[in-house]
Amino acid sequence: MGQVLASLFSKKPACDIVVDIENAKPSEREKKTYQEVKEVLERNELIMKLILEYKGCQKLCQQAMQKPTPETEQAAFEGLLGTIESIQQIHIHSKAIGEAAKLLLQALARDDAKQTLADQQALVKQLGDTFVFIIDFDQKRLECPQLSNDFAFYRRLLPKFPKHPDVKVRAEEASSMAFFTAKSFPMISAVATETNDLLGSNAAVLPLVGTMANACYNMLSKKSFERKDTNLFLAKAMTGAIVVYDNVSPNGVFVRTSHVQIKDAIKLLKKEFPDNPYLLNAVRYFTKHFRDDCPSNIQALFE
Repeated sequence: MGQVLASLFSKKPACDIVVDIENAKPSEREKKTYQEVKEVLERNELIMKLILEYKGCQKLCQQAMQKPTPETEQAAFEGLLGTIESIQQIHIHSKAIGEAAKLLLQALARDDAKQTLADQQALVKQLGDTFVFIIDFDQKRLECPQLSNDFAFYRRLLPKFPKHPDVKVRAEEASSMAFFTAKSFPMISAVATETNDLLGSNAAVLPLVGTMANACYNMLSKKSFERKDTNLFLAKAMTGAIVVYDNVSPNGVFVRTSHVQIKDAIKLLKKEFPDNPYLLNAVRYFTKHFRDDCPSNIQALFE
């Protein structure tokens, strides 16, 4: 499946590079980065399953809060141990997905833009996979507020059961995880953090992320593909790129000087993906600048 991606460094470029991202295989130049990232992406399905199947421990926690006795608190604590292990795995993966994104950006945001994309098609596909995952995961995270409550209560009870044989997340690690569990969109934040860190030493990073969004938009607007799953992949990848761009750019994605065709992208999501409203919601609620810095004419597109 031939796909067109844009030149990286102009503002809102036309997409003029064909990249076979469905069948792309890593070249010798790509292999090291590709394999490192592949090992991380292979865990995406497992981590998605953890958030999709997260049940929580609400009933036992409520009983322990309403009638705090050694018995109810121990029952709640032991009930929480399994859920805390799931949260721990999600936390570890957020770090890994951020580092994987950084590896991809380091490889792609260099040399001549057109030649880089033409030579590293497999890495372009992996970057799309990364953007798709963070949008999918963080949407499901929003639907799971109990995760934060469970973790907060676990930290509250942990000092009472420091020697419990099944404790895997102890106080020090729990403290570092607390900030993570409080985030509404943890995977996007992890990727944005690593992207921002790389941006300090590589000015090509931001244009790259913006052009990924534009490339996906152009492929969708030109109806390059018939398969629904391919088009949904592109829509999610475009959304992920937009959100990451806005979280990294000092001025955000909604200003005229951004590298992203933002108005066109929003119109396309609204028209072509009415059954997937969470994509528009991600642009609205996962970005930093929509509320205060988004022009009224763009905000009106969401009405």
